[in-house]
Amino acid sequence: MPLVAEFSATFGVAWSPVTRRKHRDDFARFLAWLVHSRIEPTTDALGFLTLAAYVEDLRARPKVSGVWRGGTDALARSLAAGATGTLSANSVNAYVRPIRSLVIWLVDEGILASNPFRRFRRRASLDPLLPHEDTPTKGASLADLRTLEAGCAGARPIDLRDRAMVAILVTTAARNSAVRLLQLEDVDLERALLRFRRGKGGKTLLVALHHDARSAIEAYLADGRPPLVGDTSDEGDPGYLFPSERDGRRPLGMNALSLMLTRRYHAGGGSLPYFGSHRIRHGTATLLANNGMPLEELSRYMGHASTQVTRRYAVQTPDTLGSRAAEALARAGVAGPWTVGGPTER
Repeated sequence: MPLVAEFSATFGVAWSPVTRRKHRDDFARFLAWLVHSRIEPTTDALGFLTLAAYVEDLRARPKVSGVWRGGTDALARSLAAGATGTLSANSVNAYVRPIRSLVIWLVDEGILASNPFRRFRRRASLDPLLPHEDTPTKGASLADLRTLEAGCAGARPIDLRDRAMVAILVTTAARNSAVRLLQLEDVDLERALLRFRRGKGGKTLLVALHHDARSAIEAYLADGRPPLVGDTSDEGDPGYLFPSERDGRRPLGMNALSLMLTRRYHAGGGSLPYFGSHRIRHGTATLLANNGMPLEELSRYMGHASTQVTRRYAVQTPDTLGSRAAEALARAGVAGPWTVGGPTER
């Protein structure tokens, strides 16, 4: 479908590399389905009935579970391991949204007469073309974080590097790319600040450097980073705070960071099959919310555009909400004082 190429060329210049790759994969998946279904890849294929059939096919496809998703054989390994689930509504939604963007553009250009997605805009939760579900977040518990930290023990340069990265992830709830692409100049030890320049949406974010993370970074800069970078007299220092172990002049890759976290988590005795940076981000946000950090402040701390996004990350537990309600009731005189385990005697 030449219009897909034209759409990507028109708007792709504003997409990040990750978005560009995702859109390419999503369009390729749709076009492959059209070929398999013997449907001509023309604008007629963007009708409601055809798109609804595509969505139904997506919802019946097996999901990758229990293995690393980045591998080319991930699906085969997942099926061999006995995974039986199908793609979630959220995943299907993510696969279809680029097609929706394409349709909107075609309507604006006068190439399509109507937008098949628009008829269900008032009932988003029931939209058969953009199914959506609020799945529970996969946040790390405090025990998980302690297990991860224990797995980073050691005095080798790579141990010091990984321990510093974990300390930053745990104390800032930063994203994968924000941490692995940090530059030396982004760390201000004197003012105890970190500058994340590659946040989602290209935003710059200043975050306080926690004491534990600062100590880990100082130890890494003193004894860990120099051996990883090697001799810099000829080409100069590459500037990346966390270089790759294989090539000290390049930053750690996205998949490499995820694999490192899973490996360290298992080394500490963890049982989850996969442990990525997003699990840390969710877990830290929840712990901060449950321990008194206001939602508005937490939203800014995490670099979210609104508190609505933060609410999905920071899930306050019933125990926390219950104890706060009990404290408020005691202050109001409705109930007696509250202690751990229940109310005290009046």
